[in-house]
Amino acid sequence: MAVIHPQDRIAHAPRERAPLHPAVGLVVGFGFIVAVATLVHVVFNAVL
Repeated sequence: MAVIHPQDRIAHAPRERAPLHPAVGLVVGFGFIVAVATLVHVVFNAVL
């Protein structure tokens, strides 16, 4: 795994916008989990 030095990270990805609210990450994470669970549910119902 490559080591990213802090100066390289700052040079390559300037942060102009503010970081997202932690709740946004939670919503995206739970949304992803729910979407995967729904997809698995639909596939299993179609197969069985």
